[in-house]
Amino acid sequence: MALSEPQLIEAGINTGLIESTVLDRLRIDARRQRSALLPLVLAQYRFPTSALYRAVAENNGLEYIDLSSRVPHAELLKKVPASLIKRKQILPIVDGDHALLVVSNPNDRATIDSVLRLLGAKLPLVMTDPQVLRLMIEHALPSAMATDSKAKVDDDVDLVALLDTIIREAYLNQASDIHFVTEEEGLRVRLRIDGRLRDHPIDADASVAAGLVSRVKVLSSLDIAEQRQPQDGGFSYHLAAPIDREFNIRVATAPIRLGERITMRLLGQESGGLSLVDLGMLATDLKRFRTAIKKPYGLILLTGPTGSGKSTTLFAALQEINDPEINIMTVENPIEYVMEGVSQIQTGHKISFAEALRSLLRHDPDVLMVGEIRDHETADVSVKAAMTGHMVFSTLHTNNAASAVTRLIDIGCEPFLIGSTLTAVIAQRLVRRLCTHCRKARSATAEECKLLGVKDENIEIFDSVGCAICQGRGFRGRLGVFETLWFDENLSRLVAQGAGEDKIEAAAAAGDNLQFMWEDGCQKVLNGMTTLAELQNVAMHKTRTMMEAH
Repeated sequence: MALSEPQLIEAGINTGLIESTVLDRLRIDARRQRSALLPLVLAQYRFPTSALYRAVAENNGLEYIDLSSRVPHAELLKKVPASLIKRKQILPIVDGDHALLVVSNPNDRATIDSVLRLLGAKLPLVMTDPQVLRLMIEHALPSAMATDSKAKVDDDVDLVALLDTIIREAYLNQASDIHFVTEEEGLRVRLRIDGRLRDHPIDADASVAAGLVSRVKVLSSLDIAEQRQPQDGGFSYHLAAPIDREFNIRVATAPIRLGERITMRLLGQESGGLSLVDLGMLATDLKRFRTAIKKPYGLILLTGPTGSGKSTTLFAALQEINDPEINIMTVENPIEYVMEGVSQIQTGHKISFAEALRSLLRHDPDVLMVGEIRDHETADVSVKAAMTGHMVFSTLHTNNAASAVTRLIDIGCEPFLIGSTLTAVIAQRLVRRLCTHCRKARSATAEECKLLGVKDENIEIFDSVGCAICQGRGFRGRLGVFETLWFDENLSRLVAQGAGEDKIEAAAAAGDNLQFMWEDGCQKVLNGMTTLAELQNVAMHKTRTMMEAH
């Protein structure tokens, strides 16, 4: 017997996943719409059903496990009727040298006791994602039954509904990307959640995989007959009520050994909620950044690799200054966030960044946002626009803040133009944000204190644990770590004179105009916002103290 909707919701309330006041409002909405309550709850909080099953496990003091590294216990499986296993969704598995009993409903004591008697052993009870459990049971049952079930699935599969389910789950899991990869066993679906890839349970053979790939290519206006060349496209997708949200999806295909793989990036899911406060900037940098973006002219650059949150930071800045009295215009490819009151142009085969930017200059803009500076023409127009009284925001692919100057010179910009227009350069990376509900404090070791640059060895830092609220990850969302370089008259003069990266860094650090990414990250570790391991994954150990020592 599966868990009922009230049982799942009650577990969500008990663990803090669901707020009672919000639930009361959703109950009224459900009655008004004559719909089930659970889908409204999932849409409101943006978490999958598996989060509530984890909450049930937490309420019952059971471990919630990942089945990907476990297998069914073949000997014990023979002792339980297949019909009982399938009907009650209960399965004995191997866990190292031990056996565990995975249950879908820990409150169904009659079934659990019956199965334990049949097994002849008192196995520890655990819970898992119900979808993963269902798929494992289907594969673990006798081959004749599994074959019949498989044939039925293949005959009745609805590709439109299947794709909608995958995109819906990606949205509820707050994933940024969906990966379709065809393997020997069939289609493998992976979701990128908080920067990490996670498998999404799906039972689809090679024919279903090919059908899903074709479905995505049709939606993206790509050539479904072309399977030997990579293709790029995209489409707008609307998730039906109760989510009732439309967003753009960028699509890329590539030929692989067993067919094609597809990567879909979900764009602009949170365009309405962007704010500088949520980015993770510390108070000092936030104050200086707000001052910089409100200047009447200049050039502000965000640097970092793909996927480091540069566009999100830029749009949060635009949201901050968006005002009816200001004409804000953007040039992008693709348009990631739709913003009211802002004129947005998407570049393509017929119009380049530089051409679009020149056109926008004839529309009396106050603020311009250029999606990316990647060539001399775009850089030249951007710099000259900043020179002629416009505030220009853009992104650049460099590893740190000071190297943005070197990169612009390499592209072909004159040093004196760069020096007279640059207002700020911010290099950024993303780290996972610790779940405040389950993070665990401990004393930092001597080595950790040294890395964090603190002399007091009695400080506390936090480790990730995992709970129902963060879905067992120990982290919930991401935040930026920033390297900030603020230009003043002295730095501008150095740049205009063609000074190198090291000289710019040294002068900026001496004048309190530069904070290294490691320093920013260390402060966030000490504030309990992330872990030292997360910081070490994205930033080099470089501080102003180390520069002074050299």
